[in-house]
Amino acid sequence: MTSLQAVYYGQVELIPGIVCDGYVLNDDTAVMSERGTADLLGIHHKSLQSMAVNWPPKQLKPFIDKSFSMAVNRVKVVAKNSPYQGREIIIYDSLAIENLIRSYVLAYANNKLRKNQRHIGEQCAILLTSLVRTALDTAIKQACGLSPNIQQTAQKNYIDAVKLIKEFGFTCTAGDDIAIKKDITQFLNVPESTLNSFLRKHKNDIQPIRLNSTTIRSFGGKASRMNGYQLDDVTKIALGMDSVIGIELKKQVFGQIGSFAKPETSAEVQWQKVLGEVFEGFDLHFNYPIGPYKVDFFVAKLMLVLECNGYCHRYYDPTQEKQREKLITRKYSLVRFHHQVSLETLFNGILQAKPGTMVKLYDLEQLGKEMPFNVNSLNAQMA
Repeated sequence: MTSLQAVYYGQVELIPGIVCDGYVLNDDTAVMSERGTADLLGIHHKSLQSMAVNWPPKQLKPFIDKSFSMAVNRVKVVAKNSPYQGREIIIYDSLAIENLIRSYVLAYANNKLRKNQRHIGEQCAILLTSLVRTALDTAIKQACGLSPNIQQTAQKNYIDAVKLIKEFGFTCTAGDDIAIKKDITQFLNVPESTLNSFLRKHKNDIQPIRLNSTTIRSFGGKASRMNGYQLDDVTKIALGMDSVIGIELKKQVFGQIGSFAKPETSAEVQWQKVLGEVFEGFDLHFNYPIGPYKVDFFVAKLMLVLECNGYCHRYYDPTQEKQREKLITRKYSLVRFHHQVSLETLFNGILQAKPGTMVKLYDLEQLGKEMPFNVNSLNAQMA
């Protein structure tokens, strides 16, 4: 039996609603239980067990500190206030948890996670941001002679995606916390076929709830069978699909890095660099608010809006897009270009643009036939 013992026990709530078992060992090491670590990172505890046995995972390998080994450590719980007193448990220390968070964020940012792993990367990215903000808040307040509550500070800094989609106007038909497909498709402005395709691809990660006939009849449904979805799963769908709302949600959750470097988002970042050089001195803005919308690029001195569009735009609601274009073109000229367009084509479109008009430099039916985006070719065009 190991000589390490868990002598102190407490419940850690860094994320609102997720309470994890924390311990301090007899060598003063702070640790979390295996299940607590899994809950914190958004990983099923059995997946965490499998990861420890088959270390390192293929998707994380390029981003893991080579000196880090995810060894399984067992300790005896002697803390009197722990419900597991007298038992041996598996624990992970702060170094191990930090390595997992960092590795998942880097893998997510480089688009290396499988689809059924992306929600873990999202969770870790949000958690990392929260912990950094918490450390800064706490350090500053302690330096000023205050004694902040770290857990409350972390909860305040954590971005609750469920709360966010409610703020964006999402409502549930089958009760306060259960949505149906119609709720989701209307909120995201996508066809049901697109939602069904997404759900099939993520069937292991998103588990529907079979609604009973009483619940279905309560909101006027006539179907004999219907599935519902918990709000946690709705946020996974919203963040995982590149709808107009989904992209705005990701900007709110992840900041200017947007969708964490999906191919077309990565290209948009590269266009920021290129257009920043082209329009230097013309008061160029990125993600600029116009009315209730945010546009990708706004050149203030030219009264010009540039929208960098990708494959996901084939699923956008055409009526909403027309409304968006109408509002923008009341005052500005608008050029919509695909992220793989040549610099020459873009400039020709800009020269044609006039206030009150929209120029579109792509055909949605042709998007899949274009060559992959290569920022080096853009830089070569500018040279």
